[in-house]
Amino acid sequence: MSYRIQSVGRAHAKILSGLHHDCFPKGWSHLEFESFFERTGVFSLLAYQGSVPVGFIICWLIEDQCDLLSMGVLEGHRRDGVGLMLLLQALDTAKHMGAGEMVLEVNVNNKAAQTLYEMHGFEAFATRKDYYTGADGKPVDAVCMKKRLN
Repeated sequence: MSYRIQSVGRAHAKILSGLHHDCFPKGWSHLEFESFFERTGVFSLLAYQGSVPVGFIICWLIEDQCDLLSMGVLEGHRRDGVGLMLLLQALDTAKHMGAGEMVLEVNVNNKAAQTLYEMHGFEAFATRKDYYTGADGKPVDAVCMKKRLN
């Protein structure tokens, strides 16, 4: 399948919110996405198949550290390389913006995402207890990971 990645901003908050709701049990509202874009250093990318958005990533560069705030791909497009395309472009964007490292948190149960990150140089450095709320309402730990960009 053919995908394209596009840099997006505040005007795409509703699309980002819709994707986030489709990918996670507790999705962020479009107002939350809009508020991110009020901050200096925030950038986001959308993955499209044709004209249909199928994945996203949103990051925030603070000084020389880029926080990967969230990334998701619609279920029917997972394992097609969409997440990898988004991640690689975000890493490149962060590096060009002056980031020395990228950090993220990932659900301890999301082995596919952890594998993707590990395969591209991210290393676990901590665990955050009860960081997420699972679909069943129970707390779930997060694995903190980072990657040097220079």
